[in-house]
Amino acid sequence: MIKEELWKPTDGIVLEEAANQVVRSQENTLVIAGPGAGKSELLAQRASYLLETNICKDPQKILAISFKVDAADNLKKRVEKRVGGDLAKRFESRTFDSFAKSILDRFRLTLPSGWRPDGEYNLVFNDREVMDIATGYIKKEHPNFPNWQYEIKTDRLVRSFTKDPLHLLGEREDDLYGWVTKELWKIMIKGTSSLQSSLTFPMISRLAEYILNLNSFINTALRLTYSHIFLDEFQDTTYVQYDLLKSAFLGSRSVLTAVGDDKQRIMGWAGAMADSFKAYSSDFNATSFQLIFNHRSAPRLIEVQNVLSQAISHNTPPVKCTDKWEKDDGVCEVWTFNDYIQEAKHIAKFLSLKLQSINPRDICIIVKQQESVYAKQIIEELQNVGINSRIEKDYQDILSEEYVQLIVNTLYLTVFKNSPARWQEVIKLKSELDGIDYNEDLKAMWEIEEDFQKFISLLKGKINSISNIYNEIPQILDDIIEYFSLIKFKNYYPKYFVGNLLKNTREKFHQKIIDSYVDHRQWDKAIEDFLGVYSIPIMTIHKSKGLEYECVFFIGLEDDAFWSFRSQSESDMRAFFVALSRAKSEVYFTFSEIREIMKYRKLQTTYQSKSIISSLYDLLIEANVVTKNLTETV
Repeated sequence: MIKEELWKPTDGIVLEEAANQVVRSQENTLVIAGPGAGKSELLAQRASYLLETNICKDPQKILAISFKVDAADNLKKRVEKRVGGDLAKRFESRTFDSFAKSILDRFRLTLPSGWRPDGEYNLVFNDREVMDIATGYIKKEHPNFPNWQYEIKTDRLVRSFTKDPLHLLGEREDDLYGWVTKELWKIMIKGTSSLQSSLTFPMISRLAEYILNLNSFINTALRLTYSHIFLDEFQDTTYVQYDLLKSAFLGSRSVLTAVGDDKQRIMGWAGAMADSFKAYSSDFNATSFQLIFNHRSAPRLIEVQNVLSQAISHNTPPVKCTDKWEKDDGVCEVWTFNDYIQEAKHIAKFLSLKLQSINPRDICIIVKQQESVYAKQIIEELQNVGINSRIEKDYQDILSEEYVQLIVNTLYLTVFKNSPARWQEVIKLKSELDGIDYNEDLKAMWEIEEDFQKFISLLKGKINSISNIYNEIPQILDDIIEYFSLIKFKNYYPKYFVGNLLKNTREKFHQKIIDSYVDHRQWDKAIEDFLGVYSIPIMTIHKSKGLEYECVFFIGLEDDAFWSFRSQSESDMRAFFVALSRAKSEVYFTFSEIREIMKYRKLQTTYQSKSIISSLYDLLIEANVVTKNLTETV
């Protein structure tokens, strides 16, 4: 253990003053941290400080809650690197959904019978599926709305469905949506003869909240387990998640650290709170800190970001650049074209040159919506010049699953051999699954490594002698997980133990890896294709959140892309800010006078305008962003 006054940030990291105060704080804090401010690094250093000084007293733990699985995994790996595997065992990095599910799965039987789902409940991810269950399985007639199935709207039903804590569920029965909600909960909790017990993640959060409110012993045990709580991307916290957070930790001795940026609050459509910072500061008596450095972007890009920041929130202090850049570094431009075909050809030509100096994964193509439509022509033109690209949402979630990571790591070691980091990750997990101390029992560790080496040697023979792709590949992938023991794996990652998450993940993963193998017929190429090594990622603004790239293209800065700008200009301006701030060095916005778009569920080629979003263009002009007319370029 290190004395508090002697502790220093690891890896030679120098923290700005506000970050240093937060790392060492013993009070609830709110950290306002814009793009590139180093939010994940701050939390990793705080974990290092708390664990290495034993302020988080053994055996107590730190609970870190992120919104994306990959963000939670990234933070966990950062902390492991900072403090080592032994101390990192007391750092739990989860998503809100995973945290809620762990409470429900462990303490489901404490729920009253009417609120108790089956042990093998089904996970529902799709709003449309919730609507289908409501209209298809609620047989009870409403006294005032005999045709209610045809009158309710999916988005409103989903919002209403988990709006209230469970003890208030019956208070809105006089309202149509309140009545449907109550009946739908009954159906989904218990299922029917033809419908398995089915839960959405917001339902799971409400059930977890109910468990904590009903059982003080469970709540006390939870609070004693976690002395410190980290909350990443706090601006995206939903009302349901915030209610769970309050039930779990409000009034406890646990110290909370919330980190976020209200300028990046773009998840309102998914239920994000409009006033999460204000509510948290008041409820948890949190002290606010502001980080003022951007460690990601070049000076020219920070100048543009500061203009947008002021437009979104007039009280925002200007962000500063680090000294690793020259003062004129960075490119931000608007490109205009005659049509989307000319746009795609020019971008393909530009990127073919750009890829001579950077990797495909250093580039990102971002759209506001409908990436398969807005980027369709670009994908074709890139392919014509020998550049791979792909719509990343099909891979993002599955690549962050521990089930997939273990199998891919094993395949990678079988095919490529030389990957010390993957080898160490697999061996460490194998030792923990087998209950062996990674740092102490050296003989047992040597035996694990020797046995794993034999396994991948046998695996190499199997994958090189495939004759029936669609039967043998799924069997090989199942053999890998069985080598580690599926039961042990599910016990280690409880989120896979109950429900259909593992089944869904397995099916999606198998299909993706088979598709990659069919395309290449070589395992090295198939694995790299699945990992996206040689593909430029294409995604929406929402999917790009939290990521960073050297060069970013935003396709379609046009009225049709921002079709709801008049009614939600503040939200769309935040989305625009998020897109801009993904870039380290270069960002290009495009406008095409003619664009193929999806309108009224049909592909249409239409003229584009920018009158509705003229305020966005005005901000770019104010920031001295160059507009290049490329209508004559082929």
